[in-house]
Amino acid sequence: AQAHAGSTVTIASCAPRGSARIDDRLDLHSLFPLRRAGTVKFGLRFRRAVVPWARTRREDFDIVHCHSGFADYFVVSSALKRALGLPTLHTLYCPIPATGGRWRTPIVRGVITRGARRLDGLAAMSRNVADSMRDYGLPGVEITAPPVDIHRFHPPDADAAAAHRAELGVGPGDCAILFVGNAKPQKNMIGVLHAFRRVKDRHPNTRLIVTTELAQSSSDEHLATLRRTMQELRLEDDVIQKGIIDDMPRLMQACDLLVAPFLDSFGPSDYFMAVLEAMACGKPAIASRVGGMPEVLDDTRGRLIDPTDEDALADAMTSFVADPEHSRAAGRNAREYTEQHFDPARVAATHETLYTRLRNPA
Repeated sequence: AQAHAGSTVTIASCAPRGSARIDDRLDLHSLFPLRRAGTVKFGLRFRRAVVPWARTRREDFDIVHCHSGFADYFVVSSALKRALGLPTLHTLYCPIPATGGRWRTPIVRGVITRGARRLDGLAAMSRNVADSMRDYGLPGVEITAPPVDIHRFHPPDADAAAAHRAELGVGPGDCAILFVGNAKPQKNMIGVLHAFRRVKDRHPNTRLIVTTELAQSSSDEHLATLRRTMQELRLEDDVIQKGIIDDMPRLMQACDLLVAPFLDSFGPSDYFMAVLEAMACGKPAIASRVGGMPEVLDDTRGRLIDPTDEDALADAMTSFVADPEHSRAAGRNAREYTEQHFDPARVAATHETLYTRLRNPA
C-alpha cells in the first residue's frame, strides 16, 4: 500500500525458498530461508541478522515499521530502535493470548513489555488485537486495517470465470466451495470435509476445492489424515485438490463461496486474509466466530459459525448453495465492504498520517 502511494519501501524478512516476488515497487531482502517462524530460536536469529543489516543502510530510511504475528518481535523492534535511532512503529497481527503460553510467564512478559514501551508507536490490525495489547499492559495502541489489493482481487468477468471453472472440472450447474489453508489441525479442514459430506448429500452438484500452502505448513502426517478422512467419507471424486496457487484471485473468482472455519486467530492474522480477499472478489464467506472476524463479517456478507459445530458449518454452506441469489447479494455486499475498509489507498493514507506524527512529535 505504501509503495503504491509513492513511498520508497524496503522490506527485510525471511522468505521461503522458491517464493514469488511480491511487487516490483518493493525492495525485498530475505536475510535467510524461512523455517519455523513462530519459535523463540527463529526470533533470536532474525534479531541477530536484521540489526547489522539495517545499521549498514541507516541513511536509506526515515522510519522503521515492523510487522509480526507474535508479540515476541517487539524485542526486534526495540533493538532496531536502539541501533538506528529512527522513529519506530510496530504493528501486531494476532492477539496476545489471555492465558497460557510463553507470553504469560513473568520473565518473557517483562522483556516484551519493556521492548514495546521503548517504541515510538504501537498498532494493531483489529480491535481484538488492540484490546489484547492493552490488557497486556501496552497503552496507546492505534488500529490500522490491513490492505487488500482490491484491484487484483475483484469480481470476475463472467466468461473468464466460466473458462477457469471448466479447467478446474466444475460444471456450469455446480456450486464450487473454496477452502484456502493448510493441513494443520488449527485450520480445521477435517471439520470442512465432514460438513461438506452433509452438503453433498443434500446438493449433489456441489464441489469442494482445497489449496495447500508451503511444505513447512502441512506435515506428511497431517496430509495423510486428510486423505484418510476423504476416503472414509467417500469424497475423493468430489474434492478438487490444488497445490500452491500462483494466481489466487483467478481461483477465487471461479468459486462461489469461501469457507474458513479456523479454530483460532493466533496465526498468521486476526482477520483471515483469505476471507478478505474472497470478499473483495465479490464472494460470500463463512468463517469462525473467533478473533477479529466478527468485526468484518456478518449475515449480510456471509456467515459466522462456531468452528467446532460441523452441523452449523454444513447449514451455513447449504444456505448459500441452495439460494444462488442470496449468495450473489452477499457477495456484492462483501465487495462494497472491502472497498470501504481495506482499500490500499485508504490504508496508506492512515499510515502516512501516523508516520508524520511519529517523525514530528508534539
